[in-house]
Amino acid sequence: AAPALRFSCVVLLVAFSIASAAVAGVDSSAFTTKSVARPREAGVVCGIFSLSFFIQNCAITILRAAKRPERNQANLGIAYVLVFLTYAGIGIAANVCPPLGDRASLLSAQSKNTFLALSQPSAMAPVLLAARIAVLLQCITVYPVLLYVIRAQFFTAFIFHTAYPGVKPVLLLNVVLVGATAAVTVLGVHISDVLRFTGALGSFICVYGVPACVQYQKSRAREWRRLLPLVLLIAFGLFCIFAQLISLI
Repeated sequence: AAPALRFSCVVLLVAFSIASAAVAGVDSSAFTTKSVARPREAGVVCGIFSLSFFIQNCAITILRAAKRPERNQANLGIAYVLVFLTYAGIGIAANVCPPLGDRASLLSAQSKNTFLALSQPSAMAPVLLAARIAVLLQCITVYPVLLYVIRAQFFTAFIFHTAYPGVKPVLLLNVVLVGATAAVTVLGVHISDVLRFTGALGSFICVYGVPACVQYQKSRAREWRRLLPLVLLIAFGLFCIFAQLISLI
């Protein structure tokens, strides 16, 4: 029931984005050079894109318990296509058709937490209420999955070499994670900042750094032509991290 509920929530959020775009209409200023070319936000984009690669490790962790593992590759490919279409559709709709035609609201502090916090026309009130309920239900169902992914990767890779070492370690880690989540909420840290920094740091370790080091250890040849791509890969990971810091200035 939980997967079906999560899918229904995503469909409802996409429908809300489409309805919001249809009511607001196309903003002609969205296609100007000033709106499209924003160098200061390049670091933010790198962080979000890096997060998408980092999420692959989460998906692989979940697929380990699949009933039919031979279909994991196809299922993962379908999932990536659907996720790309979902995020691209919502992002394009919000930027091309901003609510109430107010493009400045897309850069406000409210938009850094959720698109649903932006002001909407009165006609969108019922749909907005349904979308907020969908987000609440999605958080309730997705949060335990995220805790499982973090627990499985942390315990398997560093300490016990198993995803479930016992009640006490699992309970202790869950308390720490819930406390960290509550601290982020209390301190008022924007969700967008959490996502891009998590993506940059996590992808530097799991996507750029560790694979490059493993490839270096397995490679018998130490020629610079073979090492140069690995060095560039690690350098790009570091660039993504520093880009997040620069965007805060």
